[in-house]
Amino acid sequence: MVPFKNFFKERKKDLSFSGELVLDPLVKFDVPVEVRKEKKLSVLLPFLNEEKHIVHNVYTTINILNELDFSYEIILIDDGSTDNSYEILKKEFGQNNSVKIVKNYSNFGKGWALKTGFEFSTGDFILFLDSDLELSPYHIPGFFRIMLEENADAVIGSKLHKFSVLNYPFYRRLMSLSYYLMVKILFGLPVMDTQTGIKLFKREALEISLPKVLVKRFAFDIELLLILYKNKKKISSAPVKLDYSRKFGWNISPKVVIKTFIDTFAVFYRDKILRFYDRPLGENKKFFYSIILFAKNYDETEKTNFTKFLSLFYPHYEVILVGNRDFSIAGKNYKFFSVEDEKRDVEKFARVLNAGIIKGEVVVISYLSCFPDEMFLYNSGRILSIPDVGAIGGYVVLPKEHTYFEEISYHVISSFFLSFNLVYRYKPLNFKKVKELNLNGTFIKKELLDNLTFENKRLEHIIYEIVVKNGKNLYYSPDLFLYQKFPRNFKELFNYIKNNSTFRGKRCRELIKQNPVAIFTLDCFIPIGVLLFLIALFLINRNIFLGLVGGFYICLFLFKIILSGWKGIKIAILIVISQILYELYFLKGFFSHKK
Repeated sequence: MVPFKNFFKERKKDLSFSGELVLDPLVKFDVPVEVRKEKKLSVLLPFLNEEKHIVHNVYTTINILNELDFSYEIILIDDGSTDNSYEILKKEFGQNNSVKIVKNYSNFGKGWALKTGFEFSTGDFILFLDSDLELSPYHIPGFFRIMLEENADAVIGSKLHKFSVLNYPFYRRLMSLSYYLMVKILFGLPVMDTQTGIKLFKREALEISLPKVLVKRFAFDIELLLILYKNKKKISSAPVKLDYSRKFGWNISPKVVIKTFIDTFAVFYRDKILRFYDRPLGENKKFFYSIILFAKNYDETEKTNFTKFLSLFYPHYEVILVGNRDFSIAGKNYKFFSVEDEKRDVEKFARVLNAGIIKGEVVVISYLSCFPDEMFLYNSGRILSIPDVGAIGGYVVLPKEHTYFEEISYHVISSFFLSFNLVYRYKPLNFKKVKELNLNGTFIKKELLDNLTFENKRLEHIIYEIVVKNGKNLYYSPDLFLYQKFPRNFKELFNYIKNNSTFRGKRCRELIKQNPVAIFTLDCFIPIGVLLFLIALFLINRNIFLGLVGGFYICLFLFKIILSGWKGIKIAILIVISQILYELYFLKGFFSHKK
């Protein structure tokens, strides 16, 4: 084996770059056997719609890893492909023990795909590698050389490294340099190129950094490297050999550039203003989970969603179906608990608890209008292991397969104009302490549920009271989400708004009775305060009233058109109608004396 200090002297090649004698990034380096064989390398290959190339590229990666004599595993992560990539890979590599194939049901972005892949990896070293193989796996020995020689925790490929060999368009080089300058000014990171698609990490470095990453698509690399840097992990750069020969799987368009800049400034805001990355992170504890599912319609949609809960990759969990009949589906981790559909959810839940059939340390709750992705149970352990956490939850999103009206319903329901301060239940926002979680996907520690009582309240509010009573807190995490069915026609949307706004009105009245200051909370103040303000303004000066209301709705329409195109007009119209309905039924609930 060549000593590290003599490596450059003995491995130089005559390659011309800026008039210098440079090192070929692909020159072989004899990685020590204690690294190659006694430890494992996990290669993460995220892909999107790569059915024409992915099988060939996986075989290429396997052959190179075998040639390099590494102990390895390959994690293939489908980031919501719409072609047959996933099915082709399952057929080709489904029986290969060195290859794991994971599927995200929607396209969340390369960053989220890599986070997913990491949770399924077991290696001591983790390699991020673009699945198009524009950057060859033959870079691996050189990356290990730098990691060992410099005792680095992370080694990232850099197109701006002086020894990099590039066949690369000038405008791409200019973009890389411009972005580097911006990143240097904003964050002071000791690296020149953060976006190259090959990176090598020690596992422990990702364990403390990757769970804190919020960016799923653009600026993912920046956020990850910033967290490593703030945790005093050493980051080194490595030269790459890049032949820009075909279209990249993650293409760079003006839209991508704009969103990358937006995400980058969002990272800056979280770091410098919110101090978000300084928050504590618990250990990666693998809890045993009991998932309690409430059936309602017993249709094919609920049956399909039920099977997805049963088929999660996570090893330590059970599923308890609560309803008046089951789906006749076998499963070793499945129990059916019979209860009348007429019972309220809180009563059903209390009966399951009192039956003594729950084995889990953590209880997970959901309706069968939702289904999980394969990473669902992997994201919660690091949060639940924090001592002050009693319950956590996330948000719900549209599944990839949805109707046109469902998409519009989602935009209407998730808008601030209807959800107010609960908008986080439908969007990936910052990790934070909350007073109410979306019941779908709520995780609560079993030890807190021993004294659950039958009360005339929603289950999510009872959970909050139980958690607070035990001196714990509820937290929202953007890493936890479920796919949910949304209203598919106006009648379903109308019923949703009617039921939700009536309940919100009743709850607001009860909160104000307990504490008059509650009227200033967003979900109480906006429906009541804004309505009273508009009525007063109408009576005082109708011209100002018409100008204010008209200006508001013009801005709403323009904003939705910019975000969603002409479909935004339909969304804006439904938001206006929904707001009116919400106000009417909120007031009905607020002044109703029925519980």
